[in-house]
Amino acid sequence: MKYDAALKELLRHCHAAILRDLLNIPVSSSTLLEERPRETTSVRTSDFLLRVVQEDGEEFLVLIEFQTYWQRNVPQRLLEYRARHVLREELDAITVVMLLRPSPSATDHYHDREVDYRFRLVKPYELDAAEVLRENRVCLMPLTPLMQGGVDVAVEAERAIVDSDLAEEVKADMLTNMTLMAGLVSKDLARHLLKRRRDLMIQSFGYELIKQEGLEEGLKEGFKQGFQEGLEEGLARGREEGREEGREEGREQGYREGVLEAIALGLELKFGVEGLMLMPEIEAITDLGILRILEKAIRTAQSPEELRRLYRR
Repeated sequence: MKYDAALKELLRHCHAAILRDLLNIPVSSSTLLEERPRETTSVRTSDFLLRVVQEDGEEFLVLIEFQTYWQRNVPQRLLEYRARHVLREELDAITVVMLLRPSPSATDHYHDREVDYRFRLVKPYELDAAEVLRENRVCLMPLTPLMQGGVDVAVEAERAIVDSDLAEEVKADMLTNMTLMAGLVSKDLARHLLKRRRDLMIQSFGYELIKQEGLEEGLKEGFKQGFQEGLEEGLARGREEGREEGREEGREQGYREGVLEAIALGLELKFGVEGLMLMPEIEAITDLGILRILEKAIRTAQSPEELRRLYRR
C-alpha cells in the first residue's frame, strides 16, 4: 500500500511532536527536507529527512523510514540512505525505522565483517493508545489504531482530532492517515472511520490513496452489509414484538438506510464535497420512492442542482 505521501503530510504537520513524543529528541526547530524523485513511492522504500536544531544549537539530520512489515534488508537499505544524506547535507544523522506491524525478526542492529551499525527502531504497536488519548497527544492520534487498545479508543481519538484547534486541512490529513493505519489492523474500523468523516477526508491528498487501494470498494461492501444487518435487525425486532407491522417497519428502515448510504457514496464520487452538501436535505426525505429515484439519477445527473430539482418540485 502506498502510504508514503500521506505519512509525509503527517510529518509535515507534526514533525516536532513526533521527534519529541516518539523519538525523545527535544528540538528548538525542525524542517522537513524535500526529496528528489524516487523510483518508487512504496512505503517499503520511503525515507523522510528532517534537519533538526537542538536547544544547545547542535544541528543534525533525522532520517525516518516507515516500514509496514519488517524485511530482512531494511538495515542495509537504511545504511545506504544514511550515507547518501550525510554526504549530501554534510551533517551527522540519526536514523529511525518506524515499524507499523509487529515482527519477531525486527532488529535495531546490523553488522558484518566491516560494519557495526545501530539505529533506532520505533514500534507504535507497543504504545498504549489510551495513554496517548489521555495526554491529548493529537499528533500521535493517527497512529492510535496500531497501538495497544487502539481499536477500542479509535473513535475517541478521531473525535479528539476533529475537536482540536488544528486547521481543517490538517484535520483532513490526520483523519486520512488514521483511516489508512486502521486498515492495517481492521478493515471494519477503517470503513467505519471513513464513513464517519468522509466529508473531511475528501479534502486530503491521502484520500486518493484510499480510493486507489480499494477501501472505497470495501466501503461499498460495508454499506451492503450494513443494509443487510439493518434488515435482519428489523425482522428480529418484528419477531420479538410478534407484530407484522414491526417486521415491515424494520425492513423499511434498513432499506432506507441502505439507499441513503448509496446516495451519499454516489454524490461524493460524482460531485465531491459539493455533492455531499445535499445530504442533510436528502436525509429529511421520508418518501422511499423519491430516494430510489435520486439514487438512480446520480448516474446521469450533470450537477447537484439537477438532483435537487427532483425532490423539490
